[in-house]
Amino acid sequence: MNSFYSRKELLSLGFKKIGKDVLISRKASFYNIEKIEIGNNVRVDDFSILSGKIKIGSYVNISALERIKKN
Repeated sequence: MNSFYSRKELLSLGFKKIGKDVLISRKASFYNIEKIEIGNNVRVDDFSILSGKIKIGSYVNISALERIKKN
């Protein structure tokens, strides 16, 4: 199994709009997906959470904020 959704799977998820060459991790979370628009050449990485009315342009990479512990 690929760690990213296939194009066919992306189209079936219910996004308002989905562009070309989009990579979305299966570990990303979406709420109110019907209000989310995604442009071309977009990548959404593991553990990213998107919710609400969002319009993502083209050539964007979204990743989760990572907390780094200092020794």
